Amino acid sequence: MELDTAKGMRDINPDEELFREQIVRKMQVIFARYGFMPLNTPIIERYDVLSAKFAAGEESDAMSEVYKLKDNGNRELGLRFDLTVPFARYVGMNRTLKMPFKRYQIGKVYRDAPIKMGRYREFTQCDVDIVGTTDLMADATCINVALDVYKELGVDATIGVNNRKFLFSLFVKNGIPEDKLESAIMSIDKLNKLSVDEIVKETNAKGLNEDSIRKIIDIVRFQGSNDEKLNFFAAQLSVDDPGIVELKELLSYFPNDDRVVFVPSLARGLGYYTGTVFEVYSKEKPEIGAISAGGRYDELVDSYLESVGRGIEDRTYPAVGISFGLDRTVDVLKQLGQVEFAKTNVKLFIVPIGKQKESFAIAQQFRDAGINVDIDLMKRGPSKNFAYADTYKIPFVAVIGENELNENVITLKNMADGTEEKLSVADAINKLK
Repeated sequence: MELDTAKGMRDINPDEELFREQIVRKMQVIFARYGFMPLNTPIIERYDVLSAKFAAGEESDAMSEVYKLKDNGNRELGLRFDLTVPFARYVGMNRTLKMPFKRYQIGKVYRDAPIKMGRYREFTQCDVDIVGTTDLMADATCINVALDVYKELGVDATIGVNNRKFLFSLFVKNGIPEDKLESAIMSIDKLNKLSVDEIVKETNAKGLNEDSIRKIIDIVRFQGSNDEKLNFFAAQLSVDDPGIVELKELLSYFPNDDRVVFVPSLARGLGYYTGTVFEVYSKEKPEIGAISAGGRYDELVDSYLESVGRGIEDRTYPAVGISFGLDRTVDVLKQLGQVEFAKTNVKLFIVPIGKQKESFAIAQQFRDAGINVDIDLMKRGPSKNFAYADTYKIPFVAVIGENELNENVITLKNMADGTEEKLSVADAINKLK
């Protein structure tokens, strides 16, 4: 036996996990500020839910990377590859939800993918989604949430925005058959990862016309301001093209905001996107890749309902959302030098001097007052206990011995400056709070 983690998995040490929890708490505060409510779904889903052709898409990387398993009843299952597909399944099972329904979810997802910097096979996503409206204010809300999150975290972020409807129109006009649109879009989405020749080689293997692909690549590389790009592509297609119309409206929510950028080649690699798509990058560390991404998926919930023969009556479930990659966000913060890991969340360490039970009871008084407290469980001497507290950067140490108990006090030491004072438990609680 080799004592190691599975390939692509990793242990997260307590100091880093404390830092990750701080990030999550900051995100949750912002999510709640926008009216999102928490939701939790299982890590394991039915395989047919994950593999539906209208979910990830038959040609998406995610579908080829699903961890498959079977239960004891020989039913095919899979580990979720994102939080969007389970959310769509949940909405389809709970059609009495009041709309719009706004949820956030934080959880682990799994992809059996190649390992590289900022990418793991088990990783944590923090999602917000809005279902029940086609109003592009919902799309703008997701972008604003991202801007607020990364501002709070101290990351200078840029958000690339595009629209699948625009891409469909552009590809059709330039000779891509409708039955090949999804396949062509999946390849063009890799422009920031592969060379033009590599993309052409891939699309040739799919039976796509090379001249059309090269022309499309040349067109989507047009540079300029958001307005200049919108005008250019409106001339290529039409000012009334649905994708152009939606892009203009969405970008109108962010006038003169250079953090929100129209990126004509952006497509996102999942098949369920129908309109707006967006990706978030760190301006200073773009090589890490997208640290957040999402888009509009207006047909996903409805497709699930239609596939099981339940119909959708007169009600439809358009949706939009964005997913924050916690692991990549932490990687960005590390590289920016903005990480200062705490060794512990303990504020007070109690050292009993032969008075374990009395000290145990006093520790509980501090905990009842909302103070994080640890206590020596090893019956070590004072010097070793002070060294232990110093190792974990615990800010205060309380010594409790016979003299302290007789005087009804504790000896409280400030580990930062070395000062000591004798205080009642009540006074010490007030001081630490």
